[in-house]
Amino acid sequence: MRIALAACILALGLVACRPTPRLLSLADGTEVFYLSNTLVSAARGYPRTRELKIDGEAFVRAANGVQPLIIRTRLMVLTVSGASGLRVTARSNETGEEADVLYGRVEARKAYPSRQSDPDTLGPGEEVMVNETIDLQEKETADLPSLRSWSEALMASVARNNAR
Repeated sequence: MRIALAACILALGLVACRPTPRLLSLADGTEVFYLSNTLVSAARGYPRTRELKIDGEAFVRAANGVQPLIIRTRLMVLTVSGASGLRVTARSNETGEEADVLYGRVEARKAYPSRQSDPDTLGPGEEVMVNETIDLQEKETADLPSLRSWSEALMASVARNNAR
């Protein structure tokens, strides 16, 4: 009996520890899809101040707005112009961060002082990687099919979770 009870408690603990899919729907129509192990916060007074902070991994579907949407991470400042979809991978416990653009336009710049501080403008199928340890910001081609599959799977898991 004790073993069965311990196994049940352990199983419940494992289920409870699994990150759950979440959706943050903002007043301007912007949506942020993420798992519960990611921290997402909107600026006080949003959408008057269109600014988000992300620590973790999220897919942002930014609505078109009068002013750009600013996404801040530990290492990046992303300025999103118009309707855009992008993945932000920015975990504070890792040395590098990345933003991948599915559609729309995003300007990426370092969030820390650097001798090489030129911003990169990203369009569909482009990504930027930033690493403060080696003071690198590099624009590359993103894997669009993979990004599309990942974002669709995340959005579907949020929809399934919300249907429960």
